[in-house]
Amino acid sequence: MYAVVRGMGLSPHSLSRLTLSLQIGLCVPAFSSTEEDNEKVVSAILGRMTLEEKVGQMTQLTLGAVSSTEASSENPEAHKLDNKKLRHALVNKHVGSILNVHNIAFSAKQWHQLLTQIQNLATGETRLQIPILYGIDSVHGANYVREATLFPHNLGLAATRNPLLVEHCHAVTALETRAAGIPWNFGPSLDVGRHPLWSRYVETFGEDVYITRIMAEAAVQGLQGTSLDSATAVAATAKHFLAYSYPSSGQDRTQTLLPEHYLREHFLPPFVSAVRQGVRAIMVNSGEVNGIPLHASHEMLSVLLREEMKFEGVIVSDWEDVKKLHNLHRVAPDLKEAVRISVNAGIDMCMAPHDFHFPNNLIKLVKEGAIPEGRIDESVRRILRLKVSLGLFDDPIPAATSIENIGSQKSQELSLQAARESLVLLKNEGVLPLKRTGKILLAGPGCHSLAALHGSWSYTWQGTDEAAYPKGLQTILQSFNTGYGRDNVLWARGAQWDGSTDFDYAMNKSRNADVVVCVLAEKPGTETPGNIPNLSMPDNQLRLVRRLATGKPLVLVILGNRPRLITEIAGHCHAIVYAGHPGPHGGKALYELLTGQFNPSGRLPFTYPRDPNSLLTYDHKHSDTVGPDKETPGFNPLYEFGHGLSYTSFAFSDLKVESSTLGKDDEIHVSVKITNTGQRQGKETVHVFTRDLFASIAPPVKRLRAFSQVELEPGGTETATFKIPVKELAYQGLDNSPVLEPGEFDVMVGSLTARILVR
Repeated sequence: MYAVVRGMGLSPHSLSRLTLSLQIGLCVPAFSSTEEDNEKVVSAILGRMTLEEKVGQMTQLTLGAVSSTEASSENPEAHKLDNKKLRHALVNKHVGSILNVHNIAFSAKQWHQLLTQIQNLATGETRLQIPILYGIDSVHGANYVREATLFPHNLGLAATRNPLLVEHCHAVTALETRAAGIPWNFGPSLDVGRHPLWSRYVETFGEDVYITRIMAEAAVQGLQGTSLDSATAVAATAKHFLAYSYPSSGQDRTQTLLPEHYLREHFLPPFVSAVRQGVRAIMVNSGEVNGIPLHASHEMLSVLLREEMKFEGVIVSDWEDVKKLHNLHRVAPDLKEAVRISVNAGIDMCMAPHDFHFPNNLIKLVKEGAIPEGRIDESVRRILRLKVSLGLFDDPIPAATSIENIGSQKSQELSLQAARESLVLLKNEGVLPLKRTGKILLAGPGCHSLAALHGSWSYTWQGTDEAAYPKGLQTILQSFNTGYGRDNVLWARGAQWDGSTDFDYAMNKSRNADVVVCVLAEKPGTETPGNIPNLSMPDNQLRLVRRLATGKPLVLVILGNRPRLITEIAGHCHAIVYAGHPGPHGGKALYELLTGQFNPSGRLPFTYPRDPNSLLTYDHKHSDTVGPDKETPGFNPLYEFGHGLSYTSFAFSDLKVESSTLGKDDEIHVSVKITNTGQRQGKETVHVFTRDLFASIAPPVKRLRAFSQVELEPGGTETATFKIPVKELAYQGLDNSPVLEPGEFDVMVGSLTARILVR
């Protein structure tokens, strides 16, 4: 409970703080959990703030800016704060937020020591004693806490088609991030993966907007729980608003060119869902949309996000992006103008992150009348509101006992289950499951690499420092050694990430093997360091597969950020598994899948391209289905969206719609029977698509409208039912409003089709 004089950050159990509050002369109503009372607290604090204190709250520095030494994989405990820099930032510049790690993940104990030092200074030595809001990129688990549980990246979670699993994974992420003392997470990524070349593709939930919407709701619910001030919750940040994942060049932080109606139809809905779910922060796209940097777009941030979508939380910039309005995008002649443009556009908090250009210029702009102080008050109110909601004024210092919640056995089991469900069996010519007899060769750069399993945002930014990974994690090779027996497992990389090869060594090993498992993997990378010129698998890895294709059973496993092209080698392989970045238990999960200890159920969340420039998504236009000679298919992927094999088989039958004629306010009631026609238990995903037969804007060939999973014993049958609002069939018109035209629509499940008429 707040004390009567609560609101200055004064802990109710601290007499010295209470005395200081009285000296300042601030009286605040007693605390309650109601929004009204929280607003009174926020107003009381805001009313006492100077302009300098206000702009400080809008400033976010990286941890390195207030540190003297940084940790490394050789010395992870080496990090030290610089007390002089920290005091200057918090006391003199009134900085309200800090983010990031300094080079490498910290232990939970380190985090507690670090945050205690920061919060003690913020709440003990600043005039208003406002606690710091610390933020971190917990992208696939609390990946900057060394003891924490990591999970498959979002792309893998989307392959599970299991929203409840996604919610549980994000709930563990929240618990372990908060247990380290960090209350604010820069996630989930709600970028829809429409361009597979993009370096952050693995952070998306794939190419489909509906799946991304559903997983967005699950992720936000998992992170924020029922109460932000809980020890198991963090404030979530939906990122990156908007269309960051569709750069025209495929390269990170570059421009996007697309019509606004397309933007609204394919990229906006997940953010709408997140806002309705109560997400507390939104991070802005680092690039440009149609020539306008998003950090400079009043139309996108203030009109669309604030006015139209009714978002009331904190809008935070991405890394150094206000400064880049000047030095990269060149829409501002100097840093002062960059600050003016971004704040007037709608930015609440600037990820500066290294210096004080933002507060220094913002103070000048307000004093010159270029920005009204009332505009500053709006942002500061939102930031203070978030701090109050998180309970930081009551308990800014994390409880040491919370460390016990990190990396539990239950959480590790959840991670393993997520890894299992994320794996997609693309091809199987009867070689899988492998018999656990004879000798097996593991080859390829991914077979003995923790980095290849985890990907970026894993203990380090790029995730490539193998020395940074905790002891005890197993690679694919080590998992096979454990399960198969070391004497039965041969291994040879044969190809390295640096382009080097040792084909002869691999071939010599293969002569003594009964089966070959080749694990191809792109080197982990994200953001600009992860940019690649095209989707082709590195040539040395393709050549390795061709050399190993001697007639023996050849299983291909693919690890990486995105679907790298394998068309020229797919025919040489008897089985293919797409694994993405399955996380710390990915090695064990792959061993179990290949040896048949569980039945694969993952389904592709993207369209796997056949050719370098064939990047069409499943919901392409009818005109994309015909090639230049009118006979060659224009849409001809290697594997279609939703593809995924099982060790059993399923059949769909008896597709029904309750009513074939519907009004715009009605629901489509759909049912379909699913039967396990194979010999073992298995899980099947039911995808319900619709097709608008004719529309004023050329309609896509189909759109996903619903999905669910059923698990059946051999011979078992179950009826799946769905309710789809007819309004969901609307498309975005050229006036940027939804259009639902009367006409016929097909409802499709597998090869079955039912037709409805919308009046």
